[in-house]
Amino acid sequence: MVSPISTPNRRFCPALGSSITVEHCVSDRVIELDCPMSCGFNPFNPSAPKAFDAIVGRGLAAASRWLEKSVGSDEWLRRLDAMDRRFAPERDLPLISFETQWSMLRMALDGHCYPELVEVLEDPEHTGLKNDARLVFEKLAQSQALLVQVVDAHEGEPFYTVKDVYTEEVYTYVDFGDQEPLLVGALMFGRFLIHHSNIYVIPGVFVGTPDVLSQILDNIEEFLDENLEDIPLAMQTALPEIWNICTSIQDERDGVDRDQPSGESGGVMIDPCQVSFVLDVEKGGAVESLRKHPFFSEVDAPEFGYDPLEDTVFEVHVLPSFGPPIQALEGEDEDDEPMEEEPSAIRVGSVVLGADKLTITAMNPVELELLKGLVLQLVACSDS
Repeated sequence: MVSPISTPNRRFCPALGSSITVEHCVSDRVIELDCPMSCGFNPFNPSAPKAFDAIVGRGLAAASRWLEKSVGSDEWLRRLDAMDRRFAPERDLPLISFETQWSMLRMALDGHCYPELVEVLEDPEHTGLKNDARLVFEKLAQSQALLVQVVDAHEGEPFYTVKDVYTEEVYTYVDFGDQEPLLVGALMFGRFLIHHSNIYVIPGVFVGTPDVLSQILDNIEEFLDENLEDIPLAMQTALPEIWNICTSIQDERDGVDRDQPSGESGGVMIDPCQVSFVLDVEKGGAVESLRKHPFFSEVDAPEFGYDPLEDTVFEVHVLPSFGPPIQALEGEDEDDEPMEEEPSAIRVGSVVLGADKLTITAMNPVELELLKGLVLQLVACSDS
């Protein structure tokens, strides 16, 4: 609980046993102060979802922006794109972003690259990274890919007792209401933040039924080709592939056919992320229509006109869409990690115009449908 003697500018600190300023709390919590789990300003308090959202949620957003700025947008997007290609199309975009962050942090801390990140992360006095973002980076770098099973649901409480299926280590999984209630026996696989013996899921966790556990274990063992005792360590760098294994097995069990294209999609499906149409207009008109739209950037555009014989290629970039900002805790700055620059555009696919054909390629089936809808508004086409 938060002490009743707290004021807008000061709050009681149970770690120190005295009142401290809000600034002192914000600058030192968890990292410098041994904050008890019962403190309302400890983001890992199972009874304080607002603190988790305000501190860890905002910290993740600020940390992501800082990381992109530190390594450069081109490098960040290159790593993000490489991670995206490792996941099946049904994955969540936040999962890809956080797994990219984890991999870059681990590469930096293991001495493989990005020495500038290590310099900031290991220097608590460095002004480039404030406490909450530093806290998130520390927890993200130490996070673990885990396959756990619910052993006690604690009905009416915001947490579950779960057990690692490999090590049999027991954790308290703290659920701040981001998913449907779990039943005893339910499986979860994903990357978890760990604080003491508590774990907190990073978005994109796989949730499965207990009857597929043995099949999942067999497939993971076959894929990793490791001794049983070495699998937990090997899993850390293979989260996308194991996530794909888990979701594929669960989809098969649930009768979900991933490869079945939608009957309403139109066009000829070359693969789940590509579709082709016949142009109903002259190629020149199609080129001009795409040139006028800000999302489409022509590759190696000629100085004049267009080449009627060679393919004309457009890259498609969009600005990321952010949800409403997460509110800070009372008395704390609303935006202590401001964006100094406009967010970088994200590549979502490409459009290739041939002499009489148009081909759309996207990063995943969902983006393909969105991109197809936009292109067909701009260019008259029909099914091949």
